Amino acid sequence: MIIPFIKKDLVVLLRNPQELMVLLLMPLLLITILGFALGGVMGKDAPPISAKVAFIDHSDETKDIEAFMEKVKAKSLPVEAVESLSQGADQLKPIQILVNEVFGNKELKEIVQLEKINQDQIDAVLNDESYAAVIEIPENFTLDILSSVLLEEPASTSITLYKNEGKVISTNIVEDVLLHFQKQLSTMTVIGKAGILLEAVDSKAFGAVETVSKRDPINSVQYYTVGMSVMFIMFIASNSSSFAYREKQLHVFNRIILSNTSRWSYLTGVFFSVMLIAFIQQIILYGVTSLVFDVVWEDILGFIVVNLSLCFAIGGLATLLTSLNFRINSEAVSSFFGNVMVAIFAFLGGSFTPIGDSSSVIGFLGNLTPNGAGMSSLLQLLQGAELSSIYNHILFLLVFGLIMMTVAVVSFPKRGDAI
Repeated sequence: MIIPFIKKDLVVLLRNPQELMVLLLMPLLLITILGFALGGVMGKDAPPISAKVAFIDHSDETKDIEAFMEKVKAKSLPVEAVESLSQGADQLKPIQILVNEVFGNKELKEIVQLEKINQDQIDAVLNDESYAAVIEIPENFTLDILSSVLLEEPASTSITLYKNEGKVISTNIVEDVLLHFQKQLSTMTVIGKAGILLEAVDSKAFGAVETVSKRDPINSVQYYTVGMSVMFIMFIASNSSSFAYREKQLHVFNRIILSNTSRWSYLTGVFFSVMLIAFIQQIILYGVTSLVFDVVWEDILGFIVVNLSLCFAIGGLATLLTSLNFRINSEAVSSFFGNVMVAIFAFLGGSFTPIGDSSSVIGFLGNLTPNGAGMSSLLQLLQGAELSSIYNHILFLLVFGLIMMTVAVVSFPKRGDAI
C-alpha cells in the first residue's frame, strides 16, 4: 500500500521543474559561489598567519646571574647549597629560554618573526603598523626571576607587551605564548620551592606544540558542500507537506480516505516518499560535487548511514508538517517552515558559517537541529572520523524522526474531520 504513495509523490515532483531546480540546481550553485568566494577563509585555503614582533631587552642576563650569585654568597649558605643554586642559575636563564626555546621553536618561527631592536628604537617601533606586538624586558629581569624561583623571594618584575589592535589574531598568538611562558616559570618556582633540582627536570617537557585534532582540515568547498546539502534537504519536508495539502484541496486525499486507507498508511506513505526523495537528492548533490569539486568520501558506509539517518529525520518532519497543515486546514505551517524555520535551522546548524565554533551554546543548539546534527557527522567523516565517534548524532536523528512521526499521527485529524 505504501509503494503507490511513493510513486505518486515521485511523479508529482518530476512534473514540477521549479521544485527540482530549488532542490538540485540551487544548492550546487551556492556551493560553487560560496566555496570559491570564501576559499581563503577556512581550512587548507586559509592564508598563512604571520606576526612581526619586536623584542626589547633592558636587562643584561650575564650581569644578573653574577648579581644573583653575590646575593647567594652573602647569605652564608653551606657549600653544597651554593653549588646547587649556582647550577640552577646557570640552567634557568629565562630570557634565553624565551628567545631560543620558545620563540625559537621550529613551528612557532614559521608564524612569529622575532626581531631584536635597540632601546632607542622603541618609539619608532610602537608607531610602526607592520609590527603585531612589542615585547619589553625590564631591567634586572633575570635577577628577580632567579631570586623568586631559587630563593623564594616575592617576584617584583614583569614583561610588558604592547599589542597592535589592528592585528588581533597575531597579537593573540603572541600573548598566548607569553602566558604559556609565565606558566612555565610558575612551574619552575613550585619545583624550586619543593627542593627539586632544576637540572633533574627536562626543560623541553614543560610544553609541546600539538594540533588540537589530528584529523585533516576542511576546506571551503567541502564545508559548503555539506552545509548546502543539509540545508536544502529541509525544503523537501516543506514542499512535500505542501503537495500533500494541495491533494486535499483537489479532493485526491478524499478519494484515498474513501478507499479505506488508514491515517497510519497515509502518513507512512508520506514518510517513506520524503525519505526516498531526500536520499536521492543527497546522492545527486554529493555525486556531482565528488566529480566536479573532488569532495571524496573515504568512509562510504558511514556516509550512507548518516545520510539515511538524516533522511529518516526529514521524513518524520515532513509527516508532522503534513499533519499540522491538515489540522489547521491550511498550508501555512509548511510555508512558515520553508520561509523562516529553514533559515533559522541553517544558521544554528552552521550551513553558512561555522558559528558553533565561536559559541558553545549555539553549537549545542545547532546539534539539536536535524541539519546541524547531520552536518556535524558528515564533516567529521570528511576529516577521517570513525562511525563509532558520531553515534550520538545518528541516534539523535533517529529519535528525532520517531518523535516527529509519533506527534504527526497524534495530531492528524480523524477520518471524519479529515474529509
